[in-house]
Amino acid sequence: MSHFVQREVYDVLHDDRGMNGKTGKRDAYPTVEEHLPLMGIVCRNMAEGLRVVTRTPWRCSLLLFALYLVIALVATRPLVMSLGSGILYGCESEATVPLLNLWTLWWNADRAASGFGGYWTAPIFHPTQGTFAFSEAQPTMLIVAPLVWLTGNRVLAYNVYQLLILTLNGWAAERLFRRVGHRPWLACCGGAMCELLPFVWWQLGVVQLTTLFGIIWTVSALLGLFEETPTRSVSKDESEDANAGVSEGEVQQTSPLQSITHGSRYWRPSLLTLRGGVQELHLGLRLGGAFGLTYGMCNYWGLFLALILIPASVTLWNGRLRQVRFWRDILLAGVVAGVMILPIASIQRTLSKEHTWQRETSVIVSLSAHPRDLTDTPWPGLVPGLEHPEETRRDVWPLGGGGLKLLLAPIGLIAALATRGRRRWGLFVAAFGLIALGLSLGPSSRFADYLPWELAGQSPYEWLQRFVPGFALIRSPFRFVLFVQLAAVWLSVEALALLDPRRWWRAVSRVEPLAEARRVTAAAALSSGCCSRQTMVHGVCHVPLFVLSLIVTFEVVPPRQALHACRSPRDLPVWVMWLRDVAPSHESIACLPFPTGYSVTNYLDTTEWMYWSTFHRHPLVNGYSGFFPNTFLEIKGGLEEFDRTGIAEVNGIVQPQLKRYPATNPGLTKLNASGVQYVVVPRLFATRDEVWAHPATKFRWAWVTGDEAEQIDIYQVLPPLSE
Repeated sequence: MSHFVQREVYDVLHDDRGMNGKTGKRDAYPTVEEHLPLMGIVCRNMAEGLRVVTRTPWRCSLLLFALYLVIALVATRPLVMSLGSGILYGCESEATVPLLNLWTLWWNADRAASGFGGYWTAPIFHPTQGTFAFSEAQPTMLIVAPLVWLTGNRVLAYNVYQLLILTLNGWAAERLFRRVGHRPWLACCGGAMCELLPFVWWQLGVVQLTTLFGIIWTVSALLGLFEETPTRSVSKDESEDANAGVSEGEVQQTSPLQSITHGSRYWRPSLLTLRGGVQELHLGLRLGGAFGLTYGMCNYWGLFLALILIPASVTLWNGRLRQVRFWRDILLAGVVAGVMILPIASIQRTLSKEHTWQRETSVIVSLSAHPRDLTDTPWPGLVPGLEHPEETRRDVWPLGGGGLKLLLAPIGLIAALATRGRRRWGLFVAAFGLIALGLSLGPSSRFADYLPWELAGQSPYEWLQRFVPGFALIRSPFRFVLFVQLAAVWLSVEALALLDPRRWWRAVSRVEPLAEARRVTAAAALSSGCCSRQTMVHGVCHVPLFVLSLIVTFEVVPPRQALHACRSPRDLPVWVMWLRDVAPSHESIACLPFPTGYSVTNYLDTTEWMYWSTFHRHPLVNGYSGFFPNTFLEIKGGLEEFDRTGIAEVNGIVQPQLKRYPATNPGLTKLNASGVQYVVVPRLFATRDEVWAHPATKFRWAWVTGDEAEQIDIYQVLPPLSE
């Protein structure tokens, strides 16, 4: 509080009115009128303090980061109460994929502590090599590796990583909206819309699919690449002369995109601008780094973003293409992105050829989007009339981002195209969304049948499968809808900007802007005991903008989240501690039974075994990932051959038992020959007597220990008697 304000407060508190001259005390409590000056001083001081806090960019960014963190904590309820003991699995039927990602986080932290030795040879699918590349490596999880090292709690580190992603989604989106010229309120609401994007929360159990901020940073860096920078510095007087005659709202709406559309000699400094010789290279570094980060967090999004941004960037072309600096930045961006991506992409390409990875067309078509899916939200929204899926699509994908956003998007596109300085942004967002929508339909959209050249008869999706490396391995085209929902949010904010009174006040009222009203704060009005008419009118005019923006922001709010409980590192089962403390860590183990199907429900037990392996550190013959090696599939296929007569299904899963396997079961034979040293057997699968009675295990499996609490036995696999 400044000295001047302190003096004002002192004068008000020591006012002699109402004082008793004899006692020195007040005869009556102060009236409301007597309180108004003090209230005005305090409110004015609070407003001044808020302006001081937000005046510095880093302070403003910190406050916004805290705001989006609060939104993430509220939306993930009750996670905040179980940060170290439970993980979210969103709309997944089981926590299979979250447990896989939890194991992935541990492996990244473990290899970082060991200097990344054997990084790609993860302890699953033993003895196959390079198994960590069978699914998303997600090296960006290393940011929370110190939590694993310090606490040993993998669950805590995983939840912090997920909350950080959700928070950065909103924060990065708000920065993008500010960059393209939106005012703080709309930018803040736009950030919340991106943080609460329905697709993200629908796929919350697949943590790599929730990483929006890398995509947003890449788009922001691309916009910066097409901004024409000045060749000389511009004085403050010249800048004011250039903006003379332009209303405040128009300036905000056209800067900095005006430099993309028309070119500009005025340069708006960036927080990421560096000093010295690196200053000239920061655009390429930012673009390459943002794209490389996107691919590192999620290989899906990296590949999808490249396929969308390259054609969509045509709408941003301007005079920068004739500058040598532009192509230097493009080359630098390619080098930086290549350095970040090549270590991952090269091993993936090598293994895809070695293991002949491929996707069946029927599976890809079944996982493609349908235009009708865009009106079906994962949860009821404020426009439920649009949420009635067709009978033939009832069990497919709720890919809608919200009915209001869907209605506002075309309005926002028209508004952007009609506003000088925002046309290229509107065209870019439209191209961004339409390209993503077309690709989300998968190979089922065959409008290419009417094209004359030799590729006719194949959809654009099939062209990409033929010519783009890695695209043929994409299994779920419907995930392109994330970019469609993102474009709808961007255009919805453009539509909401039409309600900003500062944008149309002159055109509607034909009066001078309320400059005086803008200068008079609410605190000053309270200090005078009344509010001016101009202030009231100015506030009322903002009500439609505030109300509608809040409605659109919270149109589709995710429901209370489901948690999968995870055991604490301080409460390990006996069998896990025995493997950790007694058995040599290099000896492999197999956990029975193997899955009898291919759904995530079938593999839930497998990912539970993988979670326990982060503590006992033994390589597993089991495993779960995006692809599976042939050695594992051969054992799994053999173990699916048993007598299923009279077996009841539990949650749609057939529970095998050792006594139902024939004596010459190929799965047991291959398991014994795989070199595995120990077998972990729940007693529901086989008791000690049943193991001794079965011909395939009688002289090969020797009981070593048991866990009575968990009803689990551990057997050592002995070599054949002939050896």
